[in-house]
Amino acid sequence: MEKLDQAVNELLGLLARLTNAGLMGLAAIEAWLRAELATLGLPREAQSAIMIVAALLLLLIVVRLFGGIIRAVLVLFLILLVLHVVLPMTHA
Repeated sequence: MEKLDQAVNELLGLLARLTNAGLMGLAAIEAWLRAELATLGLPREAQSAIMIVAALLLLLIVVRLFGGIIRAVLVLFLILLVLHVVLPMTHA
């Protein structure tokens, strides 16, 4: 039983590391896209609107590509990403 617990813990650790790597990648893409949009001279509101559209497109791609529990986790993450983009606009 101890080996099973160890295997499950290692799999969960791997999943956590993969998730962390994915989130870091998405954050880097968001930062890069915001910087590119800023160099174009777009106002913050337009940047946020474009980021929301990009997040929704990513959501559609995820829904089409992945199934089951992975789809649910990725959809939840992308909803949180949209909230991350929208909430700073509401405080400005």
